[in-house]
Amino acid sequence: MHMPIRQDWTQGDADAHLNVMRRARRADLAGLACSYDWEAHPGPVLGWIMAQRRIDLSTALAVFLRGGPERFNYFPKRDVPPEHRPAVRLLDNICLRINSGFYLPGKPAAAADVPRLENWLAAQKADRAEGCGGRWVLDETIIATVMGARCGQVEVAKAPPDAELGAQRSHMTGGRMSGGGWRGIYAMLAPVLRLRNGEKG
Repeated sequence: MHMPIRQDWTQGDADAHLNVMRRARRADLAGLACSYDWEAHPGPVLGWIMAQRRIDLSTALAVFLRGGPERFNYFPKRDVPPEHRPAVRLLDNICLRINSGFYLPGKPAAAADVPRLENWLAAQKADRAEGCGGRWVLDETIIATVMGARCGQVEVAKAPPDAELGAQRSHMTGGRMSGGGWRGIYAMLAPVLRLRNGEKG
């Protein structure tokens, strides 16, 4: 019986990791994408694998969530720390492909991913009600193909109160700041981030 490839992504450089992906059996590719360490070389490695049509929609969503999009969903582009920009650009590309229908639906979304997807969609709905939005807005119609009725329930349900959207809107504040909405929060953070980046540069 064929066993899935197990890989220690802390070892080797980007070329070595990319070779593992390119040589992998089709049956292993989704698992490798989901297991890849975003702290390693996500730009070239996941950039290649997520451009493959053999990746299905549920896998694409799982990889997107593993990239921690909550961290930067409400950051102005100029305020993303330089060391995180390759990962953020990769998240941009994955989101664009999801919304364009590039990834075809296959298996249902993994049970472990459903709560985060539900929270993400609820946050999107709350943003729309306020006339704003984050950097990555997932197409609910496409997501419904792997979430089924659960996606519809999120869409018609009452949006959760702001306190329950903390993972989306105050992730970088530790939940300690209130009032002013996401615009106020990130307006306050932006000068600090620019100063920090300047000190690094």
